[in-house]
Amino acid sequence: MLRSMQRSFRGSLALLLCLTLLLSACGANETGSTATSATGGNAAQAEPTKAPANTEAPAATAAPAATEAPTEAPDSNTAAVTLKLWHMPNGAAPAEAMQKEIDAFEAANPGIKVEPEMLDWGAAFQRIQTAVQGGEGPCVVQLGTTWNPTFAAMGGLRPFSDAEITELGGSDSFVDASWETTQLIGQPGAFSIPWFADVRALAYRADLLEQAGLKPEEAFKDWDSFEQTLKTIQEQNPDVAGIAFPGRNDWNVWQNSSMWIWNAGGELLSNDSEAAFNSDKAIAGVTEFAKLYGEKMTITNTLELNSSQVDAAFGDGRTFSIITGPWLISNARTPEADGGWANRTVADNLAYAQFPAGPGGQYTFVGGSNLAILKSCPNPEEAFKLVKFLTANESQLRYTQNIGMLPATKTAQSDPQIASDPLYSVFIAAAANGKTSASIAEWGQIESVLNEQLGSLWDDVAGTDGVITSDKVKERLDKAATTVDELLGN
Repeated sequence: MLRSMQRSFRGSLALLLCLTLLLSACGANETGSTATSATGGNAAQAEPTKAPANTEAPAATAAPAATEAPTEAPDSNTAAVTLKLWHMPNGAAPAEAMQKEIDAFEAANPGIKVEPEMLDWGAAFQRIQTAVQGGEGPCVVQLGTTWNPTFAAMGGLRPFSDAEITELGGSDSFVDASWETTQLIGQPGAFSIPWFADVRALAYRADLLEQAGLKPEEAFKDWDSFEQTLKTIQEQNPDVAGIAFPGRNDWNVWQNSSMWIWNAGGELLSNDSEAAFNSDKAIAGVTEFAKLYGEKMTITNTLELNSSQVDAAFGDGRTFSIITGPWLISNARTPEADGGWANRTVADNLAYAQFPAGPGGQYTFVGGSNLAILKSCPNPEEAFKLVKFLTANESQLRYTQNIGMLPATKTAQSDPQIASDPLYSVFIAAAANGKTSASIAEWGQIESVLNEQLGSLWDDVAGTDGVITSDKVKERLDKAATTVDELLGN
């Protein structure tokens, strides 16, 4: 596998770099429901979702190996070290949210100054690529989770030592799926550290479910009960669609489909060495997803929408449910004057359920962003201190709630201020059964191929008035598999 991966990577690195710039990467709305698409890279831009003004978390209870330790003040004759930090626009007020963490870090580490620079998602990959290849760049950089293997394969990321990982609490202290994104298959070590997690769940209207006489544990138990629930809700509320999800021109095309593939018992790749997303089980899962549109359980124009517009449709009360992330929690708790939904009926009745189980299990997509240290960093010890601070309990709780994401550490997730929250608790449970993309250098190209064919499938669905067969799904996925296997050297 490693030999084929290396051969494929060397032969197609130039194509990889070009294609990856166009990706909507690891799937996440890092800036919330109106994100600049995200957790791994992306090209789409949208209006930011407002974050609540009062989300700063108080200092949390101890997080053993991961809590910030006080740093001794430097000698008065010692010049302060300046660290450059590149980050993307995470959340509704990205500069403000990041500055809060920098201020707290500098207060605890008076000998270190942090100089932040916020990169637009559309330009970030190329900027980082230039830095990795020898140009001037930062010490610490945010990476969408699908970018990690690409830059690690280029040799530009400083691996974290076993001692450093232990100091951060060990790999087991992070969400399992998030930790997977720190790797490059075929090479030892971690090349980045999980910063925050984008976890998906089903947002729904609790009031409409109650009016229908349904309980969440039964309504969303599996695919059959879920589809029956959507039909029941629509019958009782003719002006409300059962569900909405984005069409082909969205950054979440493969991420949304992946959950249907996994829950049908399929996989995206087989041992990360060949395409598996065109197996019989995977085809059945994608066909089940397409059926929602064909059986008219969606907003009529859902295939024309992007993720931001889908979230807005839910906020406006036009749909009973959507597949989304935790950022809607801040929407619901933010006053309308600040761009939120507070005091709307929808906000008062926002609830979440884990993605309904299929015949193959109950899994969800996990993306997010990691923090990496470039090999060119002249102050790696200080850079590690910053990574340690940002992944420790206090910063994890404060920052993730400010940007509308989930902490990447299990310690922060178990903190009472979010673990006892009925909305956040659903995502914490879902993260435990999360899956993510393969940590191989070719993933960027694979993602592009998947998005092309899965996006075209939605065109097929729209063109046939929703009547889509498993044969048509197989045709699309077989075409993608042929290209992917070539990329992997099979």
